[in-house]
Amino acid sequence: MIKITSKRINIEFLLGKGLDKKIVIEDFKKQVDLVKNELYKSELTQMFNYAVKNNPTLFTNIAVSNTGNLPEMCNEYIKKWISKYSKARSNPAIKRSLKAYGEKDPALVKRVAVNTNAKSDTLDKYLTGHFVYMSAENMNGEILEEYLASVLEPFGWCWCAGAIYRSVDFCYLKPGKEILLQVKNKYNTENSSSSAIRNGTKIIKWNRLNKPRTDDLDSPIPNWEKLCELIAVKTELSELLTEEKYLEYIENNSTTDILEHR
Repeated sequence: MIKITSKRINIEFLLGKGLDKKIVIEDFKKQVDLVKNELYKSELTQMFNYAVKNNPTLFTNIAVSNTGNLPEMCNEYIKKWISKYSKARSNPAIKRSLKAYGEKDPALVKRVAVNTNAKSDTLDKYLTGHFVYMSAENMNGEILEEYLASVLEPFGWCWCAGAIYRSVDFCYLKPGKEILLQVKNKYNTENSSSSAIRNGTKIIKWNRLNKPRTDDLDSPIPNWEKLCELIAVKTELSELLTEEKYLEYIENNSTTDILEHR
């Protein structure tokens, strides 16, 4: 029996290999019709049609069975592409439990113990705090996207949930006014995948926090006014795009669950 390997591909690859664009579009139509949530279906349709017709390099790479049969590979790709989006939306990070556990490096534990001369119960609190904050930090980017989606979608924006576009987190696809937006939490967060997008594609990049001032190094500077400027928002929307509103969203929506053990 011949073992079929997997291959990471996208729509650009399939079209480049000669697959008819009409087959790709018809396959997508059949599969997106199975999506029950009307908002999901609408946004998926907008994003798929825009990318397939204007810039296939936007499609993220996904592993599919490398059968050599282009229609089969396309079918599997589209099914997984839709699934990535739907799963990301149905499992919001803001509702996931934080973790109070993790791997313990004996050398680091010993180093902190010697350096602080703290008692074992205090050292345990240090570790627990570290794990909780790391768990929160790992979800930080997703929660920022979730908040932005709650604000931007009513104004016609699409959320590229599940990283279904490369290097793009939100898009506004009204003809002639298209905007591709990449968001980050901090000024020092890097995204290395931008180079995969076709030359000439303009992606607006925004980070929520800027570098702190030299006289207050513990406090990164909120950068929401820059976002309003970049996407040319009106007053009604700009009032929601603030650090205060974002923190309020976290306070009102975050789960209070903490997982103590694996």
